[in-house]
Amino acid sequence: MPHFPWEQYGITGLVIGVLFIFLYRMLTWVMKWIDKSSEQHGKEREAWAKILEALNQSIQLHNQGSIEARKTTEEAHKYQREEHKEMITLLSNMNGRE
Repeated sequence: MPHFPWEQYGITGLVIGVLFIFLYRMLTWVMKWIDKSSEQHGKEREAWAKILEALNQSIQLHNQGSIEARKTTEEAHKYQREEHKEMITLLSNMNGRE
């Protein structure tokens, strides 16, 4: 009968060998899972970057609109002040005060 080198370790060697094989398989599975997870995280980051870029553009458009609205409001207030000054002078002339 042939003599195999693993026979000298007996059942302990068999259990340790099985544990090493199990550990190796588990580590390869974990590494594959980490790679897959990293790819998913990369895709998610790209999607969030696009969303944030669109949000930033929206905020910039809102700011530009706000600045333009403020400018038109300032112009309208200047016009109203001039009108009120004219009305005050006109009313003071009507009342006999100059």
